[in-house]
Amino acid sequence: MPKKEKRDITEVVDNYLCHSCGTCFSSCGHDCISYNQSTAGFLFPKIDYDACTNCGLCFDVCPGDHFNKKLINKTSEDPFIGNIDKSFVGKAVDEDIYYNSQSGGVTTALLKYMLDKEIVSAVVVTQMNEKTLKTEPRIVKDSKELMSSQKSKYVPTNLTSIIPDVLKIEGKVAIVGLSCHMHGLENLTSIRKKLNDKLIKIGLICDRVMLYSAIPFFTEKTTKNTVTNFVFRDTSNTSYPGDISFYEDGKLHIMDKKNRKSMKDFFTPTRCMLCFDKMNIYSDIVLGDPHGVENTDKENGESLVLVRTSLGKDIVNDAIANNFINLRDASLEQAISGQGIELKRKKFNANIKAWKELGKTVPSYPENIFSYSIEASDEDVKKAKKRIVHSLELDNLESQEDVILKANHFFDDKNKKKGFFSKLKKIFKGNK
Repeated sequence: MPKKEKRDITEVVDNYLCHSCGTCFSSCGHDCISYNQSTAGFLFPKIDYDACTNCGLCFDVCPGDHFNKKLINKTSEDPFIGNIDKSFVGKAVDEDIYYNSQSGGVTTALLKYMLDKEIVSAVVVTQMNEKTLKTEPRIVKDSKELMSSQKSKYVPTNLTSIIPDVLKIEGKVAIVGLSCHMHGLENLTSIRKKLNDKLIKIGLICDRVMLYSAIPFFTEKTTKNTVTNFVFRDTSNTSYPGDISFYEDGKLHIMDKKNRKSMKDFFTPTRCMLCFDKMNIYSDIVLGDPHGVENTDKENGESLVLVRTSLGKDIVNDAIANNFINLRDASLEQAISGQGIELKRKKFNANIKAWKELGKTVPSYPENIFSYSIEASDEDVKKAKKRIVHSLELDNLESQEDVILKANHFFDDKNKKKGFFSKLKKIFKGNK
């Protein structure tokens, strides 16, 4: 009888369940997996079948398709919020870190504290190449190098592909990532046992990323020339929460943040729509913007800090005591409300229903993830299906230029509608 072939990551890619997290790469002991950027700008793994041994590990550790037993056991009763021990808002004490940050600079300040106090031997961050505008994971051992990795990147990053290098480092390592990266790390511990006690997980609140084609779409609104130093939210040139910025031959260009917000739905990857974990529930510490929290600095920005584990609690308290960060208590209720978690429950429900109606494979999540969502209306599901079909269609276009052309039509139509309703408002005001 011929040996049955094991499932691999190609199945996940074909089902559009890939997170582009990098975990499959780190599972492969034969250097068989590389990443290709799709037409729309997602990073999909590709297997070199000439070198592949059909071990099936890449599929086994994939968090886009399923959670392993350990991850299931760590899933909180309410997986849309997770276990939270303490909530804070505040900022980095170091002014250089603070004013170079996207919000409050607390993520970088915590990493600096852990490196300077030798709590960790290294940290893993995401950096965007100033010229290619591609993101890449990077290991940092000197806190002086941290500032170049500040600010959110908002594009797919195969962060966990760096784990083979992390395992070569003596001592603990802190890693900063999105929820999909943390899911991958937890799955990966089933075959990379040394990771279990090695990592300090710093999670970022994440509603979604944007496809790489978003970057040339934004820059080409200003110039067709080569640009560098692209930043999605630059608070060093404009006030918090920051506008889009980039350089052309040394000249700074700034685009209003409204452009980024108006195009988020267009450039949302399909897999992001099927994710429940905005709040990064498997991390030790979670950081993000303090939306909805009263009395925060809305001019320069501050960070929301959620402590989830005893390890995270010790790190945050020690960083406060050693004057690396300045935090104050924040209302957890306000923080959760400000992150729009009730809407997230409803959107997740609508997206999963729409995905099923399209005949697609649903991620194998713990049952309470589905039960803690909020029942969506038929109209919500209809809208969700439209968004998903749109996202799937982008990768069927022939080129990135075609994606950008379609994005321009979307952008123009949206602005026309806004202009129409703006005129209506003025008319109604004039008639009062």
